[in-house]
Amino acid sequence: MSERVEDAQSADVGQNWTAIVAEDHPIIQSAVVRILKKRFGFRQPILATSYDELADAVLDTGENTLVITDLVMPGMRGLDTIKHIRSLAPKAFVAVYSSNSGEELAQGCLDLGCRAFIGKRSSEDMLAAAIETVLDGGTIIEVGADNSAVSQAVLERSALVAELSPQQLKVFQLLGDGLLNKQIAYQLGISEATVKAHVGKILETLKITSRSQAAITSAWMAEHGLI
Repeated sequence: MSERVEDAQSADVGQNWTAIVAEDHPIIQSAVVRILKKRFGFRQPILATSYDELADAVLDTGENTLVITDLVMPGMRGLDTIKHIRSLAPKAFVAVYSSNSGEELAQGCLDLGCRAFIGKRSSEDMLAAAIETVLDGGTIIEVGADNSAVSQAVLERSALVAELSPQQLKVFQLLGDGLLNKQIAYQLGISEATVKAHVGKILETLKITSRSQAAITSAWMAEHGLI
């Protein structure tokens, strides 16, 4: 962790800020919220899982507002959405947190007045350091130490997805939607024990070590049309 991030954590700089986290994947949303609260002392952020919820949230805020938003959610239309959010809340500090981390897209966000563009390939420390830069009044593009690292790993796993049975593939896709085992069981009309067995087989087949990693991999593949 950088010295700058440690300083921010000890100062609890987020106590005087309102944060809005616009992210429709519950695992990623929880991770961002945890960083804001643990490292910067933010109170519970306002959560949005669609464009309409994000627009309503920014209308109720004033100065010292930090918005961290994905670009792919229900109702979102890329840079047009960013332009509209900036018009609704011109004083808010907007940071885009996206899987689509091309330099051209990143620069387009900053040209519209965003303070940061952070690729989801970035490490937790990179995300925290970018947030600190924004809170300090700066701007930053951070797509990750290796632009191809996550996408290449996911592309390699996409070949392994073909080895899943049709039922295992359904479970894998529902993991990406953030569903719990009992919710998956209900949706597919099978037992929770069967879901647990499928998850174990999915981890084994895809050479993934945790359920959360499988969920993030599934969400990324779905977003990029790989499943």
